Amino acid sequence: MNILLVAYNFPPINNAGSVRPAQMVHWLKHYGHSVTVLTHGYGEMADPDPGIVRVHDPAFAHAHRGKNFFRWLFWRAWAELQNYCGRYASVFSPWCRAVLRRAEGIRRVCRPDLILATYPPLEDLEIGLELSCRFQVPLVADFRDGLLFCSIEEKRLGSHRCVQEKYRKTEAAITAAAKLIVVVTPVLKDYFSRTYPGCPCATVYNGYDEDEWQGLPEVSLAPGYFHIVHTGRFALSDSATDIGPFLAALRQAGRSHLRVPFRLHLIGEHSRREMSLLADLLHAGVAIVYPLQGRRETLAFQKAADLLVLITRPGVRSGIPLKLFEYVFSGKPVLALTDDADVRRIMNECGSGWHVSPWDGPAITNFMGRILTDPGFYRSLQRNQKNIGTYSWATQMTLLKKLVDSLTLPLTDSCTGSDKSKME
Repeated sequence: MNILLVAYNFPPINNAGSVRPAQMVHWLKHYGHSVTVLTHGYGEMADPDPGIVRVHDPAFAHAHRGKNFFRWLFWRAWAELQNYCGRYASVFSPWCRAVLRRAEGIRRVCRPDLILATYPPLEDLEIGLELSCRFQVPLVADFRDGLLFCSIEEKRLGSHRCVQEKYRKTEAAITAAAKLIVVVTPVLKDYFSRTYPGCPCATVYNGYDEDEWQGLPEVSLAPGYFHIVHTGRFALSDSATDIGPFLAALRQAGRSHLRVPFRLHLIGEHSRREMSLLADLLHAGVAIVYPLQGRRETLAFQKAADLLVLITRPGVRSGIPLKLFEYVFSGKPVLALTDDADVRRIMNECGSGWHVSPWDGPAITNFMGRILTDPGFYRSLQRNQKNIGTYSWATQMTLLKKLVDSLTLPLTDSCTGSDKSKME
């Protein structure tokens, strides 16, 4: 089967959003499918891989540093002005239009039998729906996050009515036209099943890649310390995530008579507020902040840790962070500050660590105290390798392959007439 994967977030972009599309390509090809990736390009950027079609992004949405900053700023301001005037636009809109102008050329390159579009951004879904209708081939929509339900774009949705309306119409059109909706969490699957009765929906989790852990670079952490590691972002990924209670617990632990002193290693980008909260720990040398690292370097830090920390927003959310699966596979104990029922369930199934509410300061302090002072408690985890194996990319992408292979029915009238009008 010839599959066209629409994924703005794709390597060489170095973020969590590019990992799932890359794994889809790897495993669908492994199972004999021909996969062409439709993604972004900047300037004269070319790709020697004939399986990747890069369409120039006029807004430089993921390359807005240095000389590209003012170009990106122009398009960002243009999008905001359009939204304030009641017309939907985003910094990805110019790329979306550029892709659709090249639609016939894209069809000639890959001759798709199926289109797989992965959100975010919204424009991936727009492109997938439009190309599915033009080419008359089935559409599979993959939701790495919720579009309306527990959206990662809450601020934008709350600021502009036209954005809300656009997202509502797009979600309705996608669920009406798609042969299959794929989601990353059971909570999101329940939402689609409840909101759109009869909608074909399946959960395919993110995962870990065992091969990525082979031959990792060496990370030298100072001997004689208990090393606590967090990789990735906090509030920059989810503005409601607060590291304050966790840092307060560390300060309390630091005032205790510990058997072994600790160091906190934070690898990734952090907000100004977070850097302010960390100021005293950084000054004392207790916390160390590292710039954003490549994937292999990030995994090497996880492997070198004595304790891995995961912090999510207070309250219930549909997102299971990708790094949870990496943490679970690493073999290192995990302390998850989370209210997410699925995160807690996975940790319990895998025997990989402990979890506590991110806003329960006394409980966090108690856990940190026991982890740092009680060797028996620290070593008490009983890892379940069989359950851990269910969250590998190999297992989850095998499930995706089976779902894709089951889509043998020809395209019906789902994207003609009334359904297509929902996007307009």
